[in-house]
Amino acid sequence: MRMHTDTIVRAIPGYLALRLAPGTRVLYTGTRAEGHGEGTVHPCSCKRCFLGALLGEPATRYEVRTADHTITHVRHTSVQPLVGETELNYASIRLSTKATAAALRQRLRAAFPGVKFSVRCGRDKTRDEITVSWTGGPRGTAVATVTAPFLARYGNSEERRPAWMSVTIGGRVHSGEPNASAIRLHHTPAGH
Repeated sequence: MRMHTDTIVRAIPGYLALRLAPGTRVLYTGTRAEGHGEGTVHPCSCKRCFLGALLGEPATRYEVRTADHTITHVRHTSVQPLVGETELNYASIRLSTKATAAALRQRLRAAFPGVKFSVRCGRDKTRDEITVSWTGGPRGTAVATVTAPFLARYGNSEERRPAWMSVTIGGRVHSGEPNASAIRLHHTPAGH
């Protein structure tokens, strides 16, 4: 029975310790002061961890590489992941409605080559709405599958935020959440 308990105790720290992918930027704040500061984490390569891995034990410790030091056998509680610019921007940046329309135009052209779409932003009270018009070509349901991610993604029941995207306008990359309160579709069948 004791052996079973030891196995469970080892497996839990192993999961917690190696939740960060190798190469993740972290801030090391552990007991070895000479290594305090920014670095990257990797699975521990000390003799103890290496032999444990050969015997089939789960990895439970990190190796932290800083500019000046490599510190082995580090607990997961001694490192804090550093948030990059992309993650910081993700929380606060929204594309303008104009940039959202440009991104939508690019996606529609890629999805339906040869079909001419008119993608226009609203004005005044409807300035955060986008209208998509086209003649012939795909039906509205096919176009709606392309426009849906610009309004929300539905994978998580608690989150209804639009999917993050990037669009290049005039040689400059704009990234963020699309800004559109509604996307209206106007399809005119061919020959009308």
